[in-house]
Amino acid sequence: MTSGEAGGGGILRDHEGKMCWAFARAYHGLKSSLAAEALALRDGLFICCNKGITEVLVETDSLNLLQIVTKQIACPWDFSCIMQHIATKTQKLEAEISHAPREANRVADCLASFAMSCPHVVIWDSWDDLPTLVKEPYHFDKAGYPSIRP
Repeated sequence: MTSGEAGGGGILRDHEGKMCWAFARAYHGLKSSLAAEALALRDGLFICCNKGITEVLVETDSLNLLQIVTKQIACPWDFSCIMQHIATKTQKLEAEISHAPREANRVADCLASFAMSCPHVVIWDSWDDLPTLVKEPYHFDKAGYPSIRP
């Protein structure tokens, strides 16, 4: 990330893997990709709270973010405020966080790419409204097909 801009995104699925909602958001003025990952986590948790979701399993492809959230490593000072927001939100949720390889997180990756074309946060509550570029990775992921990055 050289421009200070990055996209973030996420998808909430039910226990059968069906989409409940998804979001995408562009972030500006960032100093690291880790900050973008943290902001996307924060936004996803905020949306969960606003929609009345009380239990959530979060998968992130950022091992560093996972280690910071679980207090395995120290939080960088430049986004400790973001981490405080995350900690506050996770107290109100029954939240568990785990690591998923980037290849297993293609839907969020596609949403993050799409976010760069969005002037503000976008939340999709309907499969029909979801961007086309996200639907194929979603189907492959739901069917359990492996994903190979080019």
